[in-house]
Amino acid sequence: MIEAEMEAERNTTALPPASTITRLPELLAALPTSVRTRAEQLLAVERVQGYAVVPPAMQEWVTDHFGGVERVTEQTILKVTNLATLEAASFNPLRSRRPREVDAASSALSDETLDEMIAASTGARSMFSDPTNQTTADRFGRIQGKHCVSASNIAKYDAWHGLVIFNEPHPLRFTRAQLGDYFDVALRWLVAAHQTDPHARYPLITWNCLWKGGASITHGHLQMVLSRGMAWGHQERQRRASVAYRARHHRSLSDDLWHLHEHLGLAFPTPPEIRGYATLTPIKDRDLVLMSGRIAELEQQSTMGSPLPNLDTSALQACLAPLWDAAYLALRSLIDDQGVRSFNLVAALPPFGPTAEPWDDWSCLVRMVDRGDPLSRLVNFGAMELFASSVITTDPFAVATALRETIPRFLPHPTP
Repeated sequence: MIEAEMEAERNTTALPPASTITRLPELLAALPTSVRTRAEQLLAVERVQGYAVVPPAMQEWVTDHFGGVERVTEQTILKVTNLATLEAASFNPLRSRRPREVDAASSALSDETLDEMIAASTGARSMFSDPTNQTTADRFGRIQGKHCVSASNIAKYDAWHGLVIFNEPHPLRFTRAQLGDYFDVALRWLVAAHQTDPHARYPLITWNCLWKGGASITHGHLQMVLSRGMAWGHQERQRRASVAYRARHHRSLSDDLWHLHEHLGLAFPTPPEIRGYATLTPIKDRDLVLMSGRIAELEQQSTMGSPLPNLDTSALQACLAPLWDAAYLALRSLIDDQGVRSFNLVAALPPFGPTAEPWDDWSCLVRMVDRGDPLSRLVNFGAMELFASSVITTDPFAVATALRETIPRFLPHPTP
């Protein structure tokens, strides 16, 4: 009943026309009552003003770099904290225009230069060009796909740590079929590892694209880990936050976050089974969240609070295929239309098999963030991101708007 009321209010309530992150307080105030109440339980929002005195000798320089002295003398900063997870972000679009002395030379570089750099470190120069002979295998062998093959990571950070090595070395060049195959092989690897070691049951898939995203090898590849004991720290914190939120509010944290972002206009097109939005508490710029809408269907087939144990591999592949398709649509839009060239991506799944702790409110999800220009020496992670909260320059409302405008271009057109 509550969800139906929220849907009815959403359909009859128009948001203010100017949806920008600095106007978030006004946008929240304009929400339907039921949604606004949940927003107050989910978010702490603070808008502050920062002031700077520009000496006369700097005024011309400030105007050239920031578009006007008045933009610097009084600045609007918007701070958002997720009260359930304590993820937090500080937004000031002016920071995207701040001077970058170390980056002066890179402005003349182009995608052609990046392609040349990638070509120089892939092909015959890379061990990943011959994975059968130049990479290690797992005890259960290799998982072969149409467009990729698995390997065992030679320097592991968990007992079960594998790779999916793409046939296409350029990590930014992938089709829907290729990306689906990459994730499919990663999933089959996780299932094989679990069958070999049933006590290993906490799966994670990651993708570090290019060196700016932390990749030590340029050739495109995914990484997979399957852990014993407990989930990785970030996932476990999210799970505990979901449990605590359920206990306090008797609702699903992921559902409430989705409904809030959807009402604010931060959602973007996805397959029908998937929910996708640009989050208000991004880790870094262009932080997108994709959640499987089939989680309830999976839970009906499971026991002990885990939605995965009773599914065979083919059923699991079919269930997650829309999530991989949504990831393709979002990534292609970011790369082809928003200029993203380096990124991090995670696919976090519920555990394989029964666990002592509850996972009832966990959704199969993919999350991705932009890691900045790989041709720049600047790094977009600093002390604030490591020890405080994220500092963001890209407006999530602008990101979501761009996705809504461009993703339809990648959708299959119906046959006449």
